[in-house]
Amino acid sequence: MENEDHKGQAGAFLKGLFLGGIVGSVLALLYAPKSGRELRDDIKKKSSELKHDADILYSETKERATDLMEDGLKKVEELKKEAEQKLEEAKIKASELIEKTKKWTEEMKEKADEKIDSTIEVVEEGKTSLKEKKGKIKQALDASKQKYQEEMDKVKSKKV
Repeated sequence: MENEDHKGQAGAFLKGLFLGGIVGSVLALLYAPKSGRELRDDIKKKSSELKHDADILYSETKERATDLMEDGLKKVEELKKEAEQKLEEAKIKASELIEKTKKWTEEMKEKADEKIDSTIEVVEEGKTSLKEKKGKIKQALDASKQKYQEEMDKVKSKKV
């Protein structure tokens, strides 16, 4: 970054030097006491020098612009590669996360299915046990009724 600022200052200095040279040359030619032929020759010579200086300045500026463009393209390419790499890393992480989530979901489904099966089994065992106990209670009640009836019959027969 500092190097670019330095290049920018150098370019500005060269432009100023070039423009100052033009203005100074024109003023020197106009105020110098010379004949028309000498003045035309001096103007021709100075314009040739200025053209040469302009060509040099143009070449330097073009070279600098080319360097800056190449640097910019390199930077763009580096940023593009870095972005592609980050995108690929993000895709990999997303895939890993998706796989972990699928695995976790399957595990939870299996556990839930096991709990449901276990609960159904306990309920079925409870139903069977309840039926058995209901039958035993009914037998016990029937036996109690019969005993009660027998006792009542005994009591009635004693009273009579």
